[in-house]
Amino acid sequence: MIKQAANICLIFCLFMSGLISAQTDSDMAKEVTATGMGSIINDDVAHARDDAIEDALRKGLEQVMGLMVSAETLVENYQLIEDNIFSKTQGYVQNYEVIQEGRRSESLYEVTVKAVVKLSDLKSDLDAIQTLIRRKNTPRMMVLIEETNIGETPGMHLVTTDLNTAETAIMDQFMSKGFRFVDQQTVKANLDRAAAAAILKGNIAKAAALGKSHGAEVVVTGKAVAKATETEAFGTKIRSQQATVTARAIRTDTGDIIATGSAQGAFPHIDDMTGGAKAIQKACAQLSDDLMQKILDRWQSDVNVGATMTLKVQGITGYSQLKKFEASLKYYVRGLTTVTRREYSGQYATFEVEMKGNSDDLAERLDGQNIDGIQVRVIAMSQNSVTVELK
Repeated sequence: MIKQAANICLIFCLFMSGLISAQTDSDMAKEVTATGMGSIINDDVAHARDDAIEDALRKGLEQVMGLMVSAETLVENYQLIEDNIFSKTQGYVQNYEVIQEGRRSESLYEVTVKAVVKLSDLKSDLDAIQTLIRRKNTPRMMVLIEETNIGETPGMHLVTTDLNTAETAIMDQFMSKGFRFVDQQTVKANLDRAAAAAILKGNIAKAAALGKSHGAEVVVTGKAVAKATETEAFGTKIRSQQATVTARAIRTDTGDIIATGSAQGAFPHIDDMTGGAKAIQKACAQLSDDLMQKILDRWQSDVNVGATMTLKVQGITGYSQLKKFEASLKYYVRGLTTVTRREYSGQYATFEVEMKGNSDDLAERLDGQNIDGIQVRVIAMSQNSVTVELK
């Protein structure tokens, strides 16, 4: 019994030391070489090359994660629990270069890349953020925050074309890391008071529609409120201004909420308006860091594991045709992992699909296809959505 307990302790210590070593190593960059493949469809070699690069980058990341610690760390006799490292570890490609490429066959393109991979937080890595943003096709953002400083009436700044303190602070924080924004003054100049009020009260559909109409893929909406407090210490009155900011990030083509957050800030000042503005700035700096991390995590998951996209189908002749189309999708569309029907009515249906790739890839692999006698034509596309017509 004592011997078995000693063995358990020994294995546990070795296991933990391996994890500690892996965690220490995870902060270091690792160089890896990986090869990926892309299908050449309709003689589009350029698109196949992009697919092959993405395939190679995913494989490179998987290699480094696998070297860090095996996912199969289950020793049944000693009740060690399996640790799925791939799903829990934050990994990202810092940068890469193509070292070899060419056609493997008439239908396949092969690319070998040398990539620098890190297993840590990418928020402070500007090169890696830029690499990720490019892999996501450079999404653009928009921000709309209702701000109420001390002494102001709520809603008084809803339709002014100037950026308020909160919007400016959030944009500055994101742009310092390479995020791009649409022209905010143009957005506000064309925004009526009723629409602004609805968006800031939480109408996700209107927020998504507004962002989409101005070319933004992500809209950040929320509220910033500053208040003044007064305390007494040792007979002296101390006045301080405090702010609370809440916000959420919405994907414009689907209306999905991809990040939420809130933060507080305080700033002592003799003037309430000045102190309130400073407190809002401090709160927005904290909030921006939180939102940015969540958005980057979501995008990183999209490129590593697969993105969730909306597939809208028109021209359906009947339920039997819909079932045939749905059942055949995975066979005809490479990289498609899940297909979930969300809605069906008359000639229209909506699917939620998960795929290693983006909407360009999905559209490329669907357009012109003959799926079990059903002709498919792509008629519309956005960053996370594709609309097709069946013939």
